[in-house]
Amino acid sequence: MTRINENRYISWDKDSERLLLYADIMGFKDRTFRCSHEQLKKDFSSFRKKWDRQIKPLFDNTDYLKFVQFSDSFLIMAKGVDGKMFNLISKAAVRLMQVALEMGFPIKGVLAQGIFTFSSDMQLYFGRPLVDAAVLHDQLKFYGIAVHHSAEKTVKEFMSVDNPYFNSKIAIKTGKVSHYHLAWHLLNTLLDSSDNSKQCEKWLSKIAEGVSGEPRIYIDNTLDIIHQDKLEDHGGDAGVVFP
Repeated sequence: MTRINENRYISWDKDSERLLLYADIMGFKDRTFRCSHEQLKKDFSSFRKKWDRQIKPLFDNTDYLKFVQFSDSFLIMAKGVDGKMFNLISKAAVRLMQVALEMGFPIKGVLAQGIFTFSSDMQLYFGRPLVDAAVLHDQLKFYGIAVHHSAEKTVKEFMSVDNPYFNSKIAIKTGKVSHYHLAWHLLNTLLDSSDNSKQCEKWLSKIAEGVSGEPRIYIDNTLDIIHQDKLEDHGGDAGVVFP
């Protein structure tokens, strides 16, 4: 078995090209008005305990990924941009989507790539990929993970049935546009390749019970993408070819 040489990755205290996932919880402001501080703290604590437990295998005994949470926003950073780092951040993104929706926290996010500063000592986290991710994130009108064009080359090189991404129509504020996005519903909770769409639809249905009007647009758009990607995975008209 070939061993990975960690020395080939630039240390976190030095600026380097990295993969970055920016995501946040939708409807959080409304939730703070509807829920007491105590209830919100309880919900957040339950989410973090489950997330920390589920993500532990991806972080154990390595320094490849970093995770930062500020209020309802999340940053996940990978130490590089090769296949191993792509696999880790993609798996982390899948679990983030699954755990958040299961706990009733709908999220949307963006995967971007570029030179990034990560200084935990000074709590400095900044760079072009975060800006790129935030700008695209603001345009999204569905729950899920879209790919900024800065990371598109990496996605096309390393995507697979174990890291499923599709280039198809996603909803943004001005309509629908083709973008690569993570098919998080095509991996099960053990991160094995398996159509988990039915379970994901149940999570979305539960979230729908708590909202009316415009917020349901996100749910409808998310279901459209799930059904669309499911068709593509089985040879639909807008299919994608995995390398």
